[in-house]
Amino acid sequence: MVLMAGSSALAWALTPTLHMADQAGEIRLDAAVPVAFGDWTLLPSASASMVDAGQQQTLERIYDQTLTRVYINRARYMIMLSIAYGRDQSDGFGLHQPEVCYPAQGFELLGSRFDSIPVGRQILPAKRLNTALGSRIEPLTYWTVIGEDNYQGGLQKKLRQIVYGFSGKIADGMLVRISSIDPQTEAAYAAQSAFAEALVSALPESLKTRFTGIPAAR
Repeated sequence: MVLMAGSSALAWALTPTLHMADQAGEIRLDAAVPVAFGDWTLLPSASASMVDAGQQQTLERIYDQTLTRVYINRARYMIMLSIAYGRDQSDGFGLHQPEVCYPAQGFELLGSRFDSIPVGRQILPAKRLNTALGSRIEPLTYWTVIGEDNYQGGLQKKLRQIVYGFSGKIADGMLVRISSIDPQTEAAYAAQSAFAEALVSALPESLKTRFTGIPAAR
């Protein structure tokens, strides 16, 4: 009984209770992400029909905040941006990866790889997927953040959750997805990298780490 009581007390003591979101301050996605930056400008809301409705509904069911926009550059290339933010990234409320969500909406996963996007003097770890829904070929680039860390894959996420949990913290998290309807996969990835670099450069300095998981430049 003593051992059981001790185990219960230890489990209670190690249960994280402090939300990192409360410490770091509120994020408002619509206010943080500019409607124009670099070579990119927001399209009118009517053009948002490019965004897959099923994907957006899935995001809205899971996360505290979502932001979905379509941007266009001077060359008339269109990029779809989708950002999902959740203040509780404990096991029951984890970020849902596109390689799970896309096939659930009927997309075929044609390929995937890890990649790195130069952002100023820093490197942003990301993942590339190529997907198809009938004749719609949609390459996409995404990255995920838990707390203040960019992570790649479930193992890295679990390790970060453990580290935060032992310090009594419940991490928030963000998923940033950039995609375009384009049969030229590598050209799409290049455009998405340019978009990502311009986007990160335009974010408020106080929020860049929370959006990217890479440390602030010194």
